[in-house]
Amino acid sequence: MFKKLLLVAVLLVALTSSSLMAQDLMKLIPVEADFVFQININKFMANPDVKKALTENLAKSPEQKKAFDEFVANTGFNPMENLSQVVIFTSGKIDPKAPAQNAGAIMAGQFNTSRIFEAIKKDKNAGKDVEITKIDGFDAIVPKDKKDGYGIFLDDKTAVLGTESGVTAVKDVKKGTNKGAASRKDFFAVLQKLDINASVSGAGLIPADLKEKVKANPQAAPLASLNYFFFSFNHGENIEFNFNGEVDKKENVETVMTSLNGFLAMLKMFAGQAPEAAEVLNMIKLTSSETTVMVALSVPKAKLDEIKLKMEQRIKEMKEKGGADVNVENDKDEGNVEDEGNVEDEETEDTERE
Repeated sequence: MFKKLLLVAVLLVALTSSSLMAQDLMKLIPVEADFVFQININKFMANPDVKKALTENLAKSPEQKKAFDEFVANTGFNPMENLSQVVIFTSGKIDPKAPAQNAGAIMAGQFNTSRIFEAIKKDKNAGKDVEITKIDGFDAIVPKDKKDGYGIFLDDKTAVLGTESGVTAVKDVKKGTNKGAASRKDFFAVLQKLDINASVSGAGLIPADLKEKVKANPQAAPLASLNYFFFSFNHGENIEFNFNGEVDKKENVETVMTSLNGFLAMLKMFAGQAPEAAEVLNMIKLTSSETTVMVALSVPKAKLDEIKLKMEQRIKEMKEKGGADVNVENDKDEGNVEDEGNVEDEETEDTERE
């Protein structure tokens, strides 16, 4: 049963992934988090295209569909209806000695823990996989195999799924025995810049090892001045994507912008053979403000569908043209063989006459 719960959570995140990012969830993000990914499920579910995609994807996999239906029937909890938000976090630092990375998903919604636990108890195989217990006074689902991940309910509106270290970190923030992300002033300032009304938004720390690799490339070297990034994605009448980078010093913003413009010009040059791709690239806007550089793309959904059809037609025509060329070449080759055979016959006849 616990594995089914995890399956449902992972499925939601993979397929989707509250008009604002709940402050309670913000406060629960542990200090160890270097990357945060927020999914506004309410907004996703309000989009007919997304709801249709979720339903169709479930239908494609009988195993997932069965697991989902059983989970909803047994627990009375439908993630598509009872979840409002999911905040996923992970630490960029990996301890090779740790059994799993510090990561988890904090979920806001309506949880009937007693019914969920009752459903687990009725599952014949549940006893082999998990144990229902309490951790520091909180209701918890603990797996026999720690690699399967932990589940804990902080209250009837907040649950956490993740690795043992990730869940423990959130639980300790709730108790006040561990610091939250708010204690990291620079990173928390970036988190507060997230577009909290977006379908999806996120932020993260630029890894030091990645910066070192970037420095080795003369054209990309200025990008090593970026310390953090944050982004947002909206899916509606317009498809909107905004990526922002926080530069270490204001005086480095100009060189970062020059580097980004150079990469964009290079992409446009490569896209010269594909007008449709170039059309999208021409919609990208690069701007800056104070110590923030911004990359924005907004494409009307109707326009994107039109570009998609053009690209599909172009690919179809290229395939058809390629097939014709191959046949022509084959015909030429066959003709050459026949010609060579005729030459040999003529030479034989000439020899016999002599």
